[in-house]
Amino acid sequence: MNPTTFEESGYSFTLVNIDCLRESTHFNVVMRLETSIEELLPYLAACLTGCTYVHGSGVINLMDEGHIVAIYPEQITLTDVRGAKEAAALCQSYYERILKVQARKDTITPLYEARLTLGVLDIYRMLPRTNCGICQLPTCMAFAAQVHRREGSIADCTPLLAEIGQAKYAQFLDRMRRNGYETPASH
Repeated sequence: MNPTTFEESGYSFTLVNIDCLRESTHFNVVMRLETSIEELLPYLAACLTGCTYVHGSGVINLMDEGHIVAIYPEQITLTDVRGAKEAAALCQSYYERILKVQARKDTITPLYEARLTLGVLDIYRMLPRTNCGICQLPTCMAFAAQVHRREGSIADCTPLLAEIGQAKYAQFLDRMRRNGYETPASH
């Protein structure tokens, strides 16, 4: 597929083949912003639950429904998009988020401290690691990756739910909540 650029008010976007999967029907998206949002990054980071942000780095990273998203001052990149229609919807959604944050910037406490999200291994380490398959996935690592991508809930791990009331899980569940993950109530 030759890259095609789509123009919208305030931004444009291009679908790009995934280099290692030339024949794939999924694409990466490069969304170019007409105006730099560099000053908004700490405010966006404060509003985007579960993002990774280090002030001064010039980038916010997050997982959004299976897409790896990177927000830079003049562009946004999104991975694993299934075509122009999904790309248009995602780009419009991110542009609207930017406009909302810009409009209410005075009411948002910006994030100037490093905020790091949970990684797949952080989630995996808290699982029973029995590879029982009750969650419909072959391994606990696959389950941890699904939860990390926000395509599944930690509550789908039945063996973990049986142990969730134990004190060792309190800090982990609190960290999950602070990173925007849904968590089960402790027993």
